[in-house]
Amino acid sequence: MKHYNQLLVVIEPKRERQVALQRAMEIARYNPKTTITVLRLVYDFSYDLHILNKLREKATREDVLRTHEEALQKLIEENRGDSEAVIVPKVKFTRDIAEGVLEELGSGSYDMVIKASNRHKILDALVFTPIDWYLLRNADVPVIIAKDHSWQDGGTILIALDFTSKAQKATNIRLLREAQILAAITKAEIHLVNSAPVVLPTVMLEVPHYAPELYADSILTEHKKRLKDFASIHRIPQENCHLAEGMPDTVIPEICRKIKPFAVFIGSAGRSGMMAAVRGNTCEEIVDYIDADLVVLNHRTIRAGAEV
Repeated sequence: MKHYNQLLVVIEPKRERQVALQRAMEIARYNPKTTITVLRLVYDFSYDLHILNKLREKATREDVLRTHEEALQKLIEENRGDSEAVIVPKVKFTRDIAEGVLEELGSGSYDMVIKASNRHKILDALVFTPIDWYLLRNADVPVIIAKDHSWQDGGTILIALDFTSKAQKATNIRLLREAQILAAITKAEIHLVNSAPVVLPTVMLEVPHYAPELYADSILTEHKKRLKDFASIHRIPQENCHLAEGMPDTVIPEICRKIKPFAVFIGSAGRSGMMAAVRGNTCEEIVDYIDADLVVLNHRTIRAGAEV
């Protein structure tokens, strides 16, 4: 079983606490083989400065690059503490931060990308896609949206399962495998959660003497069976399985408040465009409502894992 040996950390210099870097160092504490690449992306102003000649443009870019490299190195030392992790600073010019992160992912053999969480606004989502939302949908490795809290030895990891279609089977298994990697190095206990959205078909409202509660009970029974079977196959204790009626964005935060996991693994549907802005993805809807790191695997990550 692989470990997280190559981590990419996205630095946001305006933050007082570099949560993403601290999280990477915590992983490195559990896995001494970890190499952390700390990425600072700088807007490439050269596209906008047409009045500069090429020689002056090159000198200016080198000055800016040197300044940011020195600042990044200072930031690393301020956050290193007593960690002996191998930390590689990297400064790159880019016109688009999210695309810059994806480009860096494609240039190396990274196992995971870590970024600190941001609070989102619905109106913003309708106008543009925030950086972390874009990463969640397009990265081909797991993405950690890190919260400002510490990981504890022997804590709890929660996996959000989806049994709504056969296509989700591969996602559920990949989520479990990734969670097992983290659980192995942190000595954590794995819990499973599944939500059962009970939506009564409109046509059933016209059926005489139809009992909606019987329909709801049948849905819950089916989800309970699938959750129990999944747990049994993968040797997860039944007491670590959580099932509740409702939508995932309601059920998952409720379970998190009860068992207090330090990380939640979830799959992303990978919607884009206006559909993503209107409907969103479950991982994007719950990120602001859980006090745990969100570890997201999208369709690209699942497909990449299947090809390995």
